[in-house]
Amino acid sequence: MRTSHSLTVAALAIFVFLLPSWAQTASIAGTVTDSSGAVVQGAEITVRNIDTNLSRTSTSSGTGAYSITELPVGNYEVTVKKSSFKTFRVQSLQLTVAQAATVNATLDPGAAAEEIQVRADQVPAVDLETAQISNLVDQRKIEDLPLITRNPYELVLLSPGTSQTNTSLGGITVNGSRERNNNFLLDGVDNNDTSVPGILGGVLNADPDSTSEFRVITNNFNAEFGRNTGAIIDVVTKSGTNSFHGDVYEYGRWNSFGGARDWFNPRVDSGGQVHKMDPYVRNQFGYSFGGPIIKNKTFFFFNEEFQRFRTTLTNSSIVPTAAFKTGIFNYKGAPVDITQTGANNGTPTILEQFGVPVVLPPAPADPTMQKVFALYPNPTFDNGDGLTGTLKFPSGSQQNSYNTVAKIDHHFTDRQTISLRYGYDHFFDPNPFHLDILPGNVAGVNEKSINQAVAGNLTSTFTNSLINSFTFGWNHIYANFGCTGLGVVDSPITPDRFGNGWDFNTDPFTSIGCTALVSDGQWRKTGTTSYTDTLSWVHGSHTLKFGSDFRNISEQGPNSFFSRRQVGLATALNFGLSFVQGVPTEDLQLDDAAAAYYGFVWNDFNAEFFNKAAVRQGTDNKHFRQHEYDWFGQDAWKVRHNLTLTLGLRYQLDGVPYEEGANFSNLLENPASLAPLTMSIVGPGAGKQLYNNDYSNIEPRVGLSWDPWGNGKTAVRAGYGIFHDRVFGNLFGNARGNPPFEQDYNTFPLDTINGFYGGGINGPFVLPAVPNTVPTPIIPNFNPVTNVGALAPVLFDTHFRNSASNNWNFGIQRELPGNNVIDLAYVGSEGHHIYREVDGNPPDPALVNQLVSFCSDPSNAFGCTPATVTKTNLYIGAELGALPFDAVKSNALLQPFYNRSVGNSIYNSLQAKVTHRVSHGLQVQGSYTFAHGIDDSNDPLVPAAGNRGFPRNSRKLSEERGNSDNDIRHVGVINYLWEVPLGNGKSYLNSGVLGRIFESWQFSGITTAQTGHPFDVFSTTDMERTGLSGRADLMGNPFAPGSNTPVSAGGNKVWFSNPDAFSARRDANGGPLFVGPGSVGRNHFYGPGFVNFDLVFAKGVKLTERFNAQLRVEGYNIFNHPHFTNPGADSGNLGNRVGSSIFGLITSTAARPDATTSARQMQVALRLNF
Repeated sequence: MRTSHSLTVAALAIFVFLLPSWAQTASIAGTVTDSSGAVVQGAEITVRNIDTNLSRTSTSSGTGAYSITELPVGNYEVTVKKSSFKTFRVQSLQLTVAQAATVNATLDPGAAAEEIQVRADQVPAVDLETAQISNLVDQRKIEDLPLITRNPYELVLLSPGTSQTNTSLGGITVNGSRERNNNFLLDGVDNNDTSVPGILGGVLNADPDSTSEFRVITNNFNAEFGRNTGAIIDVVTKSGTNSFHGDVYEYGRWNSFGGARDWFNPRVDSGGQVHKMDPYVRNQFGYSFGGPIIKNKTFFFFNEEFQRFRTTLTNSSIVPTAAFKTGIFNYKGAPVDITQTGANNGTPTILEQFGVPVVLPPAPADPTMQKVFALYPNPTFDNGDGLTGTLKFPSGSQQNSYNTVAKIDHHFTDRQTISLRYGYDHFFDPNPFHLDILPGNVAGVNEKSINQAVAGNLTSTFTNSLINSFTFGWNHIYANFGCTGLGVVDSPITPDRFGNGWDFNTDPFTSIGCTALVSDGQWRKTGTTSYTDTLSWVHGSHTLKFGSDFRNISEQGPNSFFSRRQVGLATALNFGLSFVQGVPTEDLQLDDAAAAYYGFVWNDFNAEFFNKAAVRQGTDNKHFRQHEYDWFGQDAWKVRHNLTLTLGLRYQLDGVPYEEGANFSNLLENPASLAPLTMSIVGPGAGKQLYNNDYSNIEPRVGLSWDPWGNGKTAVRAGYGIFHDRVFGNLFGNARGNPPFEQDYNTFPLDTINGFYGGGINGPFVLPAVPNTVPTPIIPNFNPVTNVGALAPVLFDTHFRNSASNNWNFGIQRELPGNNVIDLAYVGSEGHHIYREVDGNPPDPALVNQLVSFCSDPSNAFGCTPATVTKTNLYIGAELGALPFDAVKSNALLQPFYNRSVGNSIYNSLQAKVTHRVSHGLQVQGSYTFAHGIDDSNDPLVPAAGNRGFPRNSRKLSEERGNSDNDIRHVGVINYLWEVPLGNGKSYLNSGVLGRIFESWQFSGITTAQTGHPFDVFSTTDMERTGLSGRADLMGNPFAPGSNTPVSAGGNKVWFSNPDAFSARRDANGGPLFVGPGSVGRNHFYGPGFVNFDLVFAKGVKLTERFNAQLRVEGYNIFNHPHFTNPGADSGNLGNRVGSSIFGLITSTAARPDATTSARQMQVALRLNF
């Protein structure tokens, strides 16, 4: 790691000698002319912060130009003086985060004591300085617009080009990019979760009472910004001023206060059963206080907020009937006695298991399984088959959390200022995801997290034209997820020496276990330390910036995936074995239930962990590190008074991640090759890296802003830039399970407790020796083995690169009469080297063809048919005795997750924004986006609902090209705030008692309308013989004539009204045709869109000159339009799998960020402000 050390020294050296701009600042630039239009040189320009009295001074150049940078956001006065001219003054100019304001001054002859007063609303509202596309969310919007969870980041969606994703992360997509590609800054400092990005927000939560404002930069941001290809979300926390100010508040909502039922939670269902409304109670309360410590010198701000959320949902589990537990029951009207196996007369059944005869003697249920089945309560109601029932039970969550922000600002002098901020968030909920499977929170997942962050900035003004800004940041995440009810779950067996119990997969019943996701428990500690520095130099008509950024990233913790033994107890659904015979109607789920009753093990999986010395560990705890470096230079060149050209260059170097102790490995050869494959240890001291360094991340930026008429009312803008994404921790962290650090014991032993064909549940469980070398591929043979094991490691292409995006825009901004401004822009991007996972060992077409030819002979020795040459058989068919040889070159690897940067995308859009600035108390902003995104890959870890991360054919990735997961064609959002013109100080009813009654009424809201998300439709047939089910064939119109979608019908869960249109292509014998990919392209269909109204009615009451109160009533989805999800969104993709019982059906509505229903909710709040 000598290279990383050298780079660190170099970066620190640059910091010392330079001593990106602190991204929470703003700038003012303009041109000084006289009344004849001639430029004025040597004029003195002074800007003064009205709230803190901080002032900066500059002088106009020979071209009359001036620029003042690194100004903290706030309320300013701008003064321009020159002897023999009247003083030019602008009062109450609000500077916002990352704003480049233009203030042109025209000086009239006269004495300096005379003044030309210009109101702030007379300053052009058009951005005449930059080509980047952005949207400001100011303090008034943050405080007054409806926010159901009081998360200001939800207002990012007010910006054109943005929309909500429908993945499990619930983030936002900007200009078609993935939700992981956004960069969250807080007070100019990195506020990103570097391991699991994509959630809406950063390390520290924000609330409206601690947030001053934020800017969303969506395209062609300046060279001082980088790290990602999506958006920059630049948030500024509040600061103290020369006057004391603060508030105390409480917000509350509960289901009985105007709340509506979820569409899928009716009071009476179709069967006549009465259901309670799922209850919820939400309380958020807190206070803030800020002001001066030393007037004009030192200021403080403090905010603390508490959340108390209580939610109860109705969970469902499939459980055995009471009769099934006895082994004697009626199944679909036919008597079954599985205590006497085989035919119902008690004759033992002889099964042919891969050519090996097996005899099941009469026996009672396996004793271990008796304990497992005893854990299931009797069902709430029988499902009608006599075998299964549905258990309905309450699932409660109890969130207790709070967050704190403290900030100090100090002015040593007007030339040197410092700012320090500390934040702390705490969260705990014993069941936030409602994953519990049985009453008593059994097998739920609890979550505890503690997040902290520090930010510091020192701004030094060396001269009026030379300013340096140095920023330090530190953040830390501690997150812990544990399985609840372990004592109950582990009761059937004795945990191992590491305390790990077993999970029992008991199809067709809900499995008893803690899920592979959490297994024995998982935690992580993630942190980023960052150093950023920018030197700003105003030289004539050039505003130059040079800077560097260094981020040291650390992540520690175990995943512990599959640390518990996973015992699969089913046969029919996976291997087609018939376990129960002699009943009128054989059924796969009956076979599987009987197999579970007997402890018939079809799959036995366990992961055990080791270090590089081959010593077994209790967890897969790893300590990863990354070092990231950025350098940039930028020139904002005022070519003419009405033309600004911005030229920039940024270089991003992201070091290859490594594990501190070199307990990390990768397969550096082609995983699909025939040669012996050896996993190589990578990291410090190993002489090898996970993948090669990518030194090609050069990012030119160019932008143009032109005022064609020179009157400040029009700006024509164009820009282009190249951007790159960093590699996030969750992506490479999953490679921790590679040999020799994890031995995934994954076998198909087909054992039972009765001793035939292995040891069964209570038999021996022996791990093979820890391997480093992947076994040499087995030569095709006709000798099946009894135990099959296969590795599915997470591998990285050694030529893995940073994802890149070429972004561009061309647009016009125009100020219109009546305080209106309109923006129109064409915005586009083209992505390359996008991260994706593929099958690292896909079936070889030549071997597939040989097998198809062999199995086409009806007299072949294996009895196989062409239909046998599909799915898992392609990888381990020879070992299972189903095929003469495997279709892959290395049968030691079962679909390894091979990470490659080979994805591509294209996005084009028309974006419009209309802003009506405050006039007569009314403020309105509307945005509209018409867009189309095309790509060939999904997020490898969290594809959108109804989609899958793995390509259907890893050898033909071009077949994946289709509509992007984030292809939302139309999005329109309007936000509005209106101070009703009634009462004291207003135009009407402004005196006496009526004046008091009607004063301070306010109405605000957000209206959103958008089209639906795309989704895939899959078949159950491996039509390309790639090991995976392909996409479906469309043989007709899936929407029957006259059928309605859920939106137009006002509530209809049937999306495909003619599901038979997806009939698969068949041969003459009715079998599937394996003739290539399905005719339905990727993301061909779109789910339901929605229209939503969120409204706020508020009444203010003036108590004293300094104190006032406000009562708010807020309504969310006030008209209660159902927000349906896509088919398959919550049912394991069953809703978009042809042949499924719920194919084409919508089974849920979209949930809110706090997991409550998207049906109407009401909230009431009381605030005291001073």
